[in-house]
Amino acid sequence: MTTSPSPDSPGRLQRASGESRVTFDLRDGQTRLGDLYQRDPCRVLFPKSEPGEPPQAVMITTSGGVTGGDALRMSVGIGPGAEAVATTQAAEKIYRASRGSVACTIDVDVRVGEGATLDWLPQETIVFEGARLKRRTVAEVVEGGSLLACEMVVLGRGASGERFASGLLLDAWSVRRPGRLVWTDTLRVEGETPDGAGFGTANALATVIGVWDAPQPHFEKARTLLEAADKVRAGVTVVNGIMVARLLGEATLVRQAIIRFLTEFRGRRLPRVWHV
Repeated sequence: MTTSPSPDSPGRLQRASGESRVTFDLRDGQTRLGDLYQRDPCRVLFPKSEPGEPPQAVMITTSGGVTGGDALRMSVGIGPGAEAVATTQAAEKIYRASRGSVACTIDVDVRVGEGATLDWLPQETIVFEGARLKRRTVAEVVEGGSLLACEMVVLGRGASGERFASGLLLDAWSVRRPGRLVWTDTLRVEGETPDGAGFGTANALATVIGVWDAPQPHFEKARTLLEAADKVRAGVTVVNGIMVARLLGEATLVRQAIIRFLTEFRGRRLPRVWHV
């Protein structure tokens, strides 16, 4: 005899299982789309780049948000000598999890080949009160490759007075160079925002990492820019050859500061979707 899963079982509550994979290769002296795979609710758009700008890939989720039981996977690969920018269409909303559901998962894999350059610049992730999110970002950068990546997390919808008083955020990063792990970092917030962990009254945290063969000049530039940042707490360091910058504060102010920092650090505007 077979039985149907109960309404509260994880199998019944899973709403979405999507995946998108995109690669860029250098052909005839130009960066071109190499491979594309997408499965609902994940999609990839390719807006026309400004003159002189590298190709862009815009990752979207057509479901309008993520909640308990959802599983999404995104992958971006840049072949040797190619250059591209990847971002997301809008802020990713992580909705309150239903009773009995498992955490939603987002897995991001980034690969950068020899002599290649990738800017991975997703917009912020907003974790609603009662949401449960486990996200893992893994970057593999070979020698001679360059990666600039950012993530911004907002805990609760501060504009509507919501605090993140229950739920789970488990956000893990790792960076690998050929044959070795060079940096890893995990943020875990379960329940109320941890004032004692240095958050204070802040409800948003942005992290920027940079991977280059020679990080020191980039570190010096980032330090100069962040020393001028006001209304947010900011700092930058180099750990095992990886530049790591943090910005902490109120969500609107952190978003403004990260836009200003990335624009000045890169020497070019962020993708248009950031300004819509």
